[in-house]
Amino acid sequence: MPSKVALVALTETGKETALRLKSKWARPCHIYSLAKLADNQVTGFDKRPTQAIAELFQQVDVLVCIMATGIVVRAIAPVVQDKAADPAVIVLDENATNVISLLSGHLGGANEVTREIATLLEANPVITTATDVQNVVALDTLAKSVNGWRSDLRPLVKEFNGLLANRERVYFYQEKPWIEDVRGLSLLEVNQVEEVLAGDAPLILLQTKEMTSKREHLAVIYPKPYVLGVGARKNVSSEIFYRNFQEFCQEQGIEQTEIARIVSIDVKKDEEAILDLAERLSCPFDVYSKEDLEKVADKYPCSDFVKKTVGVGSVALASADLASDGQVLTNRFAKDGCTFALGKVPVN
Repeated sequence: MPSKVALVALTETGKETALRLKSKWARPCHIYSLAKLADNQVTGFDKRPTQAIAELFQQVDVLVCIMATGIVVRAIAPVVQDKAADPAVIVLDENATNVISLLSGHLGGANEVTREIATLLEANPVITTATDVQNVVALDTLAKSVNGWRSDLRPLVKEFNGLLANRERVYFYQEKPWIEDVRGLSLLEVNQVEEVLAGDAPLILLQTKEMTSKREHLAVIYPKPYVLGVGARKNVSSEIFYRNFQEFCQEQGIEQTEIARIVSIDVKKDEEAILDLAERLSCPFDVYSKEDLEKVADKYPCSDFVKKTVGVGSVALASADLASDGQVLTNRFAKDGCTFALGKVPVN
C-alpha cells in the first residue's frame, strides 16, 4: 500500500520549506503546523505540538519534522516501540541545510527518505547507522528490499550488522539476482554454499525453499517481492485457475512463494478460485473498488467485455498497478477466463 507521509513545521520558515519539499516530491504527503499557520495547504494542530507529533508518529509511515531535533525526540519518546513497527522519522532544520535520519533508518526506510529529501532540497544528508557509515549493506536492509523481513530475523540484526560494520567476513548467496547492493558481503557460487553451510562462518542466504538448518550465525531470507493482480470469470474452477497461475509463474520465471499479496476488484471478493489460491499461497487477498481501478486502467489495454461485466476495462493490470505504486512488471496473461499480472511490492 502507498505509504502515509506527514510533514510537520512549527514556524513560517519551516512551513515554506515543507511546501517547497511537497512541490518537488513524488511521494504524496500532507503538511501539518500550528493553527495560526493553517491554510488550504496546511492542516492546523488542535492540540499541543508535541502531542500532535506523537499522534502522527502512530498514524503514518514517514514523519518528516522541520524543527529542532530536541523537540522531536521529546515528542516521540513516549510512543517509540520497535524498529519493525516504528515509522521513519526524519528531521530537517528550517532552512533545509541538513536532513537527519533520526529513527528507523533501515526497516522504516528513513535513510533512503533522507537521501531523497537531501537530493530534492540540495541539503546535506546526515546518516549515522554504522553500516551506512562504513558503506556496507545491512541485514535488515537486505530483508526489507525483497519484502522478506520476519520477526525471527531481528535477533540476528545486531550480530550481522556488527560484523559487516567491522568489515569482518560475512558470506552471501542468493538463489536469484534479487539483490544488487552487496557491499561488504563475500559472495558465494552455488557450488560453495554447502561447504560454508557445513561450518559456522556467518552466512546470509536468500532462497525460496524453506531452510531446515538451525545452525548459529545463519540468516535465511525468503523473498516475497511481488504482488499478483488477478481477474477471474465468474465461477471459474479453482483447478483451472491454479493451473493457469502455475503457467503464468513458469512463463515469468518466478516461484509461487515469491507472491506476497493477491489483488483484484471488489466484485471478486468472494470468488472461490481466487480465495483458494490465496489460501494455497498463504497470502492476503485484497480488493479495490471500480472507482479506484478507473484511476489507472487507461494506462493498460482494456477489454470491452470486462468493462461491461465489472465496470472497468482492466482488472489484473490495474490492480497490480495500485498495489505496486505503479511498478507493474508484466503484460496481462489471459487464458480460460483467468487473468494475471505481476507488480513489485513497494519497499516503503
